[in-house]
Amino acid sequence: MESTGDNAALRRVIEGRALVSRAWICQFTGAGRSTVARWYSLRRERPEGLGHPERVVTVDRVDYYDQRAVEAFWAAHQEAVGTGRLGVSGRRRGAGHGEASGGRPVSVERAQAVEVALGELRREGGYRRGLAARLARAHGGSARTWERAVTAARGAYERQAQQRPAPE
Repeated sequence: MESTGDNAALRRVIEGRALVSRAWICQFTGAGRSTVARWYSLRRERPEGLGHPERVVTVDRVDYYDQRAVEAFWAAHQEAVGTGRLGVSGRRRGAGHGEASGGRPVSVERAQAVEVALGELRREGGYRRGLAARLARAHGGSARTWERAVTAARGAYERQAQQRPAPE
């Protein structure tokens, strides 16, 4: 077994085959360690040719993957997700909480929960203590999930209230 590069833990050549570690994949894609770990854990759920490659070998508790397979995965991933123009793992910089400034998109379920909470705020004429718990009992889900939805809905409700003309 021979090592290549400055850091042998990033890339190895074993039997003439270039193998790379997750750390190398992070550097190559610009993705975080947790993102690369998620790609690997969800590899079987992706369509053929789009999943993260299988581990080839483990050396000193470091997993290594075929470099060509990783590069092919990355190219297919960028094409499928549309991140090629970004040149990174696909996430734009931002707060990371679904705000318009960037971050991950808001899920459909979360958007629906915010709409339900916003409807309740409008019906009641504003926020009332215990709304999240009441929504959790009525619609299911955890109170904490509904608290987040109510917080987002309160922000939207207050922005809408500021935009309305004052009554004469």
